[in-house]
Amino acid sequence: MEVEFMTVDTALLPCMLLLRAMLQLPISSTAKVMYARMLDMIFLSGIEDANGILFIHFPIVELRRHLPAAP
Repeated sequence: MEVEFMTVDTALLPCMLLLRAMLQLPISSTAKVMYARMLDMIFLSGIEDANGILFIHFPIVELRRHLPAAP
């Protein structure tokens, strides 16, 4: 069996941050994924207000596009 290990030169796929604390909250998996998605948007294209606080503009219609289809 051939094994490949990660090194400092290993290219990583784009990923989203999910805080460990989120895993223990009594909320749905969908809510956790959407939190990670919004946090990702803040880091990638967050806008600073006059006080240096980051925020995002995420319209409800766009938010719905990122949710899994309802069963």
